[in-house]
Amino acid sequence: MINQQMLDYIKQQLGQGVSQEQIKSSLMTNGWQQTDIEQAFASISGNQAPLPPSQIPNATQASLLGATEIFGQAWSIYKKKILTFFGIAMMPVLLIIALSVVMSLVLIIGRVGVSVLPFAVFFVVIVMFIGQTWAQIAQLYVIKDSQEKIGIKEAYRRSWPKIISYWWVVLLVLFITMGGFFLFVIPGIIFSMWFSLAMFVFIAEDVKGMNSLLKSREYVRGKWWNVFWKFLFIGIISMVISLVVSFILGFVSAILGFDFGNQISQLVLMVFLIPLAMTYSFLVYSNLRAVKGEFAFASTGGNKAVFIFLGIIGVLTIPALLFATVFFASLNSAREEAFEARQQFDLDQIKTGLEIYHDTNSGKYPISLDMLFPKYLSNVPVDPFTEQSYEYQLQQNGMDYEVCTELSSMRAQKCVTSQS
Repeated sequence: MINQQMLDYIKQQLGQGVSQEQIKSSLMTNGWQQTDIEQAFASISGNQAPLPPSQIPNATQASLLGATEIFGQAWSIYKKKILTFFGIAMMPVLLIIALSVVMSLVLIIGRVGVSVLPFAVFFVVIVMFIGQTWAQIAQLYVIKDSQEKIGIKEAYRRSWPKIISYWWVVLLVLFITMGGFFLFVIPGIIFSMWFSLAMFVFIAEDVKGMNSLLKSREYVRGKWWNVFWKFLFIGIISMVISLVVSFILGFVSAILGFDFGNQISQLVLMVFLIPLAMTYSFLVYSNLRAVKGEFAFASTGGNKAVFIFLGIIGVLTIPALLFATVFFASLNSAREEAFEARQQFDLDQIKTGLEIYHDTNSGKYPISLDMLFPKYLSNVPVDPFTEQSYEYQLQQNGMDYEVCTELSSMRAQKCVTSQS
């Protein structure tokens, strides 16, 4: 709803030469509705005195804000909400710690058998999964409704009814994108940008399921490379921060003599990087929404059918990959077993040839295995794994030997000697 504070803000920004699109983006980021913003501009345009030519905003400009400008806005929001983000992120952690303590006490007291432990672990995993999802949605509500200054409790309250629908959107994006990657990779890359805003569309506009994906595509349409660069930018920033933090923690751990870097890195990721990246991504969506403006959106059954088909391909990709992994692992295992059987047979043949040579040459063994051919062996075996001759060593006294090979599966040596 329009109020005087909103009108004063718009007038101030226009007076400073800020474009209407930038003002709209900023207002929508802070939760104002598109219709209210348009009404405010219409009201001001009828009352405001003309601006100097140098300060007239470009109302026809329809391009995204720069990546650095969006990052600056995200950083500003993050600084104001850091304690709320931290509290939301820590709630699932505290819950898991509490459940783990309860499980440990129950096991120590002995009220339940060890056989119950797998079910308890499964329960903790489910709780952790739900808790992380709940926290992620709650953080999105903090970003979306930042002008309301909502706290941790209110953010969790608003996000609870959205968990199932949120994961349905996430799964649709995941499976359709996987289906695209299965079709020669490039469609998957295209889909990853098309549907990158689907979660934000769902949270901010309450557009559910496949419609959230299709509306995300409409926002990205015509600006794919712009959006791609925006997400690449935040990806690079996140990677650099992670590397710097890992380097510093590794250096400190080396000085102190114990490793605590992994736990701190996870905390930094959870409390700092994820909320900041989410805020940045939501601002990309808000800016696109402001630039595109309100538009009539009507999804067709044909569009949905195509993407549902791709989603089915994505779903089938998972068991197909698992089957391929198991099949090739079994094939490789059978191949290694065949190699080892051949290696053992070769070693037995070589040992037989060496012993015959020993008996017919005054109790001595040959200098090399080649001396066994063709009188004692019809051919000198070659290791099927390395495709090299077997390693043969004659001991210094000439009265003993050792023939070795490396077993392909265990990566361990197998040797035969005159004593074995």
